[in-house]
Order: sequence, then structure tokens, then C-alpha cells
Amino acid sequence: MANLNQEGARCDYRDKKSSLKGEIERQLIHLSTGIFFILFIYATGDHALWFLLFLLAFYLAISFVILKDMLPSSLSTFLCRWGRPGKQNIPLKGTILLVCGIVVSLVLFPKEIVYASIAVVGFGDSVATIIGVTMGRHKLPYSEQKSVEGTLAGIIAAFLASLIFVTPAQAFVGSAGGMLLESVVDLQTIRELNSQAAFRFFLNDNFLIPIFSGLLMFTLELL
Repeated sequence: MANLNQEGARCDYRDKKSSLKGEIERQLIHLSTGIFFILFIYATGDHALWFLLFLLAFYLAISFVILKDMLPSSLSTFLCRWGRPGKQNIPLKGTILLVCGIVVSLVLFPKEIVYASIAVVGFGDSVATIIGVTMGRHKLPYSEQKSVEGTLAGIIAAFLASLIFVTPAQAFVGSAGGMLLESVVDLQTIRELNSQAAFRFFLNDNFLIPIFSGLLMFTLELL
């Protein structure tokens, strides 16, 4: 019986270690994706919106092909690494929603604010999750999943990254607002308020953070 318990403990440890490694890997991919979109918009210039819409259509097509099991299993497995196993029923959902959020931001805000808002979601969200799962010890009073350490680390990372594009005041407001939004968007009480499937689909930090952070920074610019 002791051997069985020890073996079970070892398996549980390996499962947790594998899950942690996978989460860190996904967040590094997420961060790299944010950097890619900043460079992508810069490189495509005035045609960035049209290229983003084309890219969105491409991602939607790839997602459909994966759902229909029309890709080799090895390729499907690789592409699905962008999402969390068991929590993402639509392949590439996070990337699709990120592109949607960037498209809306690009329509509404100046490019420097768009760059900063992408930096907030790319750097802030990724660092918040990595620090939260590796070093988070104190849970936020309103969330059992988010930690104080992760949220503060995310604000700092988002602030430093967005400073490249906007003023310190805008960077602080955008990063703090974006990370606070990230800490509440997955709360069950928030999701219950949006019972319609369409609203629940867009109730995602990849979509909401660029728009919300951009709105805060743009409003401050107008003051």
C-alpha cells in the first residue's frame, strides 16, 4: 500500500510539473504573439487593418479545419498548444480573439496607443500568469484563481513595455486597468451576467484588455 501511495504521489508531482511547464510555454507563446503583432502592424503601415482582417480570416479557417479533423494529428496538436487543454473548445480561440481586439483598437485609437495596448496584454497577461502559477501565495480577495503577486507583476511588466509607446501616465493607467480587468474577467459571477453564447465568447481577456487599456490611455490623452 505504501508503494502505491508513493507511486501515486510521484505521478501527481509529474502531472503538476508537466502542467506548469505547459502553462509557462503557452504564456511565452502568448508574449511572442504580442511582439509579433506590434511588429506586424508597424511593418504593414497604413494597410495594417486589411492585413489583420486577412490574418483573422486565415486563423478562422485553420480553426475550422482543426475542428473538422482535416489536418495531420501532429500539426493539430502543435497548433492546439496555444490553448489550455480542456478549457478551449475552439482551436486558436485566444489568438482569434486577440486579433479581434487589436482590429477594434486599430479602428478606434491612434497607433501608438494600439501598440501600447498590445504590449499590455502581451507582456502583462503573460507575466501575471507565469508569476502567479510559480510564485503566487496570496490570493486576491475576490478571486481564488488570481494572486496578488501575479497581478502586481503583470502591472509592472505591462507598464514597462507600454512605456516604449506612450507617456508614463498613460502606461500606468493602461497597465493597471488592463491587469485589474484580467483579474476579474474569468470570475463566475461575471460570466453568469453574460449568459448569451455570443457575449460569453467575447468575454475573454485577449479581446477585452487591448480595447479597455486603449480606451483608458486614449481618454487620458484627451484630458
